[in-house]
Amino acid sequence: MADIRPIFKARISSIEGTRARVVPTVGGDVVTRPLAMHWTMLNGMCDVAPGDLVVCARFEDGDGIVLCRADGAWNARLGESVTFDGDLAVTGTVTAGDFETPRDRRGA
Repeated sequence: MADIRPIFKARISSIEGTRARVVPTVGGDVVTRPLAMHWTMLNGMCDVAPGDLVVCARFEDGDGIVLCRADGAWNARLGESVTFDGDLAVTGTVTAGDFETPRDRRGA
């Protein structure tokens, strides 16, 4: 069996909630224990499915994390609610579902 490096490519074998089992691209058909998936891979932000090629990090104790898709794809979508503590600057069009922006009372 080939040595699996601390950072390695793998194919997703199965997804179990917030964890995934993967098969490293080197090392035969060995399936890892369930590895945590990075937060960007949860809630539809970065869609992954069994068979997808991903990048993982492995720790000395055998635990690890699935970091991202190997192709770098991200659907530019935030799932769930988002809370900002501080300012938010937007430099483009903002569309917000059924939300209507109140008229500027200074000029009306």
